[in-house]
Amino acid sequence: MDKTKVVIYSTRDTLGRMISDMIGGAVSEVVNCATTEQTVSACLRISPDIVILLTVAPFIDGSEFIGRIRLRGSRRPAVYVLSWHQSEHIVLSLLEAGVDQYLTFPVSMGRLCGKVKSDRDNRGGE
Repeated sequence: MDKTKVVIYSTRDTLGRMISDMIGGAVSEVVNCATTEQTVSACLRISPDIVILLTVAPFIDGSEFIGRIRLRGSRRPAVYVLSWHQSEHIVLSLLEAGVDQYLTFPVSMGRLCGKVKSDRDNRGGE
């Protein structure tokens, strides 16, 4: 079975690498990005299964981020946002913008790894 392709966007290098180390390895191929432009470019280049954002910033600037990462390609990557924000307004805005899952820190790494594995298993026929 193919590895799950994951793109992680984080402005904090250490946090991005930590998440990458947790979900990478035998089940996932992970690309880390430090800017929104790198993230969009990586998504268009490798057509990931999952995009994990460790910030809500791409949604605040009005760049229609979700549309940009889903613009081309046959795959529609699942988009997960992990953040400290717990405001109902922010969560609802993200879901309306097209985010598939919103998880708050501290996040259970077991839960996140389970979601990545579940996504891989669900896409097994693709």
